[in-house]
Amino acid sequence: MAQDKSSPATASSGRAVPTPSTPDPDPDGVRQAPRSRRGDYLLTAAVGVVLPPLTLALAGATAQASTAGQLLRMIVLGLLTLLLSALAQWLFAVRSSLGGLVGGVVALVAQAVILLSPEHATAAPFEWARSLIPTGAVLIVAGLLLGGSWGMRRARRAGRAEARLSVRLSASDRKLGVTPAAPPSRRRDHVVSFPLTAVAVGAGLALLAVGYAPLVSPGASLGGALLEPALALVLLALGAALTGRSTLGARVTGALLALFSLPAMLAQVWPRLPGAGLLARLLPHDPTGISLLLAGTVLVTVGWGAHLARRRGRAGELAELHSRETPTHA
Repeated sequence: MAQDKSSPATASSGRAVPTPSTPDPDPDGVRQAPRSRRGDYLLTAAVGVVLPPLTLALAGATAQASTAGQLLRMIVLGLLTLLLSALAQWLFAVRSSLGGLVGGVVALVAQAVILLSPEHATAAPFEWARSLIPTGAVLIVAGLLLGGSWGMRRARRAGRAEARLSVRLSASDRKLGVTPAAPPSRRRDHVVSFPLTAVAVGAGLALLAVGYAPLVSPGASLGGALLEPALALVLLALGAALTGRSTLGARVTGALLALFSLPAMLAQVWPRLPGAGLLARLLPHDPTGISLLLAGTVLVTVGWGAHLARRRGRAGELAELHSRETPTHA
């Protein structure tokens, strides 16, 4: 019997061959238009606008609690910062990485306003902001969100590529007499991820520690003093963007930064904690170590968000490929 021309099956493979230019019909024969992502873009962009000010406000309040020796308040505010950042990265992972890009741009605009103001940090309307700005917190949030957005985008694409490769390898495995190639190992990405992320983020934070506070002090002129903060921004963004290859480095580096901040954060509660004196010398303009805690919190959640985006990309691509290969019956 001759095969019907409208049938999606072929005699050679027995699988569906959908027309690339038109969407697949559903079982009722009605073609479904692809879902519009405009709502995803608008939602994540709105969250990206409010994420930097909320994150910085919580970080500033945490630093104030540290200065006052209020341990319980410090813990609650620190956990709220972590929760806020994690929820935002989860939303960006399942909807669109545009939110991270918008958040980074908003933080950069805030940084520009600070630099262009004649009084710089002292012009901030809140006490927590006047003490937080010299630590470089605004630039830290900007760099990590910008780099994290790019890393999340790359991670999602990598997940889709992994799904397509998995389908091809499975098809080769079903052919008689064909030995399928082993899937590529990601061990090298994981191994180099941690040292590269640690060096990039650590160097960026070190540049901010020595060159940022004088830039935002009253009466300071910009001039060549912008070089170190600009380089720090690039390094922070690069460290976060490495999550596109592997998120291990971001998660380990972020956790270590948060751990290293504890002697300074708890100095008013337990003054004799080891490492407090070293941090005081390394962070002369950040007595509470909030810059380390903030960078660690954002970096950990950025890494987790990129990991989730890779998984979502892989699962979504597998589902789409499966739907294309499943013959539809009118």
